[in-house]
Amino acid sequence: MTPYISRYSVRSYECGPKAEVAVPRILDYMQETASEHARVLGIDMPVIDGETGRRGAWVLAHLRLDVERLPKWRETVVVETFPHTVRALSADRDFRIRLDDGTPCAAASTRWMVIDPEARRAVRIPAGAGALESGLTPVFGGATDPFMSLRPPAEGAGAGEPSVRPFRVMRAHIDLNGHVNNAHYAAWMLESVPGETVAAKRLARLDIVFRSETLYGETVESVSLETAPGEFFHRVRAPGGGDHILAATRWV
Repeated sequence: MTPYISRYSVRSYECGPKAEVAVPRILDYMQETASEHARVLGIDMPVIDGETGRRGAWVLAHLRLDVERLPKWRETVVVETFPHTVRALSADRDFRIRLDDGTPCAAASTRWMVIDPEARRAVRIPAGAGALESGLTPVFGGATDPFMSLRPPAEGAGAGEPSVRPFRVMRAHIDLNGHVNNAHYAAWMLESVPGETVAAKRLARLDIVFRSETLYGETVESVSLETAPGEFFHRVRAPGGGDHILAATRWV
């Protein structure tokens, strides 16, 4: 297998005041490229188990994104992706992101699971998903797990008080699987990062663990706490309830 490649032209409405593409739009590029490659491989939605005929849907469980440079307005972004490492309940897919002149922008690793759309629970990766074993070397080496182990900081840890922003889930946040799309979680968590950090620094690394789905009409709160200079711990959670995601970012 060779990596699958898609190209995207950065639109003005995808950019912020610095004329750089917003990070959630990078996640959109990645998701669309992965979906198209899955279609080519014959494992697109719905995922059909060749042995049982069970229908399933791919959902993102872990994400690591290392950012070297954000593409700018009117630049052409090349997204290269390939799957690897299939397990009983998960499969990994990696990405390299660059400009069309070869300038590197970012690298990412993702871990996906299949859920039963009716029971809303994880099921085994369908038989026949051996097509996901590309044999290509993972972008972060593959010797160790690329994903950060995320645990909420101890009570009183960090510098200052947490920043909290509430959000209500609208129809525009819901994707093909009937729940909030992963890019919206990233937008919510980044919104609670202090403005002075966003203005003076750039995002260098983003790690997210997706723990539970969020549905239309629900209310969530995005919480960010600076645990060290330029390092933040994030959670998007139900007010007074459990976490939908845990995340960490590093800014330089």
